Amino acid sequence: MQEQYETVFEALLELFTIPDTSIPKNDFCKYIADQECKTLPKNQKVYKREFQTLEKLRPLYDGSNFTAANMKENISKNVIKSILPHDNFRPYLMSYGRTRNDYINAVIIHGYREESKFFVTQCPLKDTVVDFWTMIYDHNSRIIVLLDQFNKNANLWLGKSEMLVVDDFSIMQEEENTVDELKISLDYKKQQDKRIMNVFKTSDWQGTALPPTKLMVDLLKSVVSCWNSQKCPITVVCRDGSSKSGLFVALYLILDKMKIDEEVDIFQVVRNIQTRRPEFLKNCDQYEYIYKCVNELLEEETMYANT
Repeated sequence: MQEQYETVFEALLELFTIPDTSIPKNDFCKYIADQECKTLPKNQKVYKREFQTLEKLRPLYDGSNFTAANMKENISKNVIKSILPHDNFRPYLMSYGRTRNDYINAVIIHGYREESKFFVTQCPLKDTVVDFWTMIYDHNSRIIVLLDQFNKNANLWLGKSEMLVVDDFSIMQEEENTVDELKISLDYKKQQDKRIMNVFKTSDWQGTALPPTKLMVDLLKSVVSCWNSQKCPITVVCRDGSSKSGLFVALYLILDKMKIDEEVDIFQVVRNIQTRRPEFLKNCDQYEYIYKCVNELLEEETMYANT
């Protein structure tokens, strides 16, 4: 009975707390310009107010929701012990060997039109590189967005034409289209199955500082274009599986939703992905940055439409 009361309370809290945050696509740039022109203190701007509301609604899960992550044999597989996959939202590995199991520190984020659109994970440790490639293979992800450098001694691939062998997987860099875009082949010897992966990197996004909005917009466009031809799940990777990945996934889904509804609703998208991984979007600067990226993209669209 107590659980029922708690569920009703949470639903009512959400009903009366969440504002209408959708903005028509055609009005968005003017809306942002108005926000920037106002002489309001920063803590009264829409970004701050919405982020403060999100903080109140951020899910609080307990240990019972992370039983797989906290199993003795899995604890060492987690880069950050406080960023764990919820049991209900983690992908299961299927092609693991005798010394492995079905666990990887990753969460599934659904798209607005396709199930299992994103697998969000941490940069693998030396001992979990095989789990990373197992997830990629089992869930047929052929697009990888790598937002941080590999962990030391945990390469996911080697230099061009050099083969990396990880258990039953052979990985080789096939070609490098640009510094930040390359193709990787993944060969699974048990099935004699070779697949080509499209990899997008961000060499100009170092450390925790936010990158220029143009860099992020260009990356998004490249990944969207690739997905339009591949139609497969996208694996997004950063150091802890949260800090940078949440930002990228939120932006991608905001643009995805915008194409369907012709409106921008940053608040609702962030709220939805935080139910899967509460550690996504932990500071207001990231939240404001999303607004600026969407604004840049729409301004570019307007400029091209007028030429």
